[in-house]
Amino acid sequence: MPLIEPLVTRSSTSLADARSRAIQLYRQWQKSVPQIMLDYHLCMPQSVVRAKIREEFEKQRYVSDPRTIDVLLFKGRIEFEETYNVWKQYSHVLRYFDANEKEPQATKFLDKFVEGRA
Repeated sequence: MPLIEPLVTRSSTSLADARSRAIQLYRQWQKSVPQIMLDYHLCMPQSVVRAKIREEFEKQRYVSDPRTIDVLLFKGRIEFEETYNVWKQYSHVLRYFDANEKEPQATKFLDKFVEGRA
C-alpha cells in the first residue's frame, strides 16, 4: 500500500493548476483500481470500475471556477482516502454502480396490478 499524504486544503493559483491537480487525482484513482477491487471483493471487470471513475470526473468537466474546482478536488480526495483505506462498507461502494442499473418499469396493466400500482 503506498503512503497517502495527509489531506490538506489548498487553493489553486490558476485554472491550469486546478486542472493539473484534477488530473493527478484522476490518475491516483485509476492506479488504485486493482487494490480497491481486492479490498472490496468487487465481482466486476476492472474496465467497469475505471469507466465509472471516468464518468464521475466527466460530470464536472465543464466547471471553470477555480474555487469550485478546489472544493470538488477536496471532496474527491476525501472519497479516495475513504475508499482506499477501506473506511467505507461494501454497500457504499456499490451505490456508485447501482444508480445506473435500475430495474425496468412495468408497462403492462397486469405487471402494475401485481405490484399493486394499478
